[in-house]
Amino acid sequence: MQEHPHIHPECAKAIDQLKRMKNPKFPDFVALRTYGQDRYSAMGWEELQHYINEQTIVIVEQFEDEHNIMSALRWVARGLPVSLAIRKVRADYSMYGFRGRN
Repeated sequence: MQEHPHIHPECAKAIDQLKRMKNPKFPDFVALRTYGQDRYSAMGWEELQHYINEQTIVIVEQFEDEHNIMSALRWVARGLPVSLAIRKVRADYSMYGFRGRN
């Protein structure tokens, strides 16, 4: 398992498991959670902009809503690959609307 010093150990374990799945499904994304507040939960737009680069710009292109963009960038910061972070936020949005568990 990779080191994730700034997130809950259960969240780190779940991220590592999701990354190893061949074809993660909707329930796998909905089940992924932070297990409480972590250093990324409180990050605002200013801090999250540091995570925008050639790989993550697709997140900005995928979502119109700033909340979803910020949520996806937080998941990338926690160690989720961009494509999985997008799917995570889409799953949360379809389950919870704007109140995704982050």
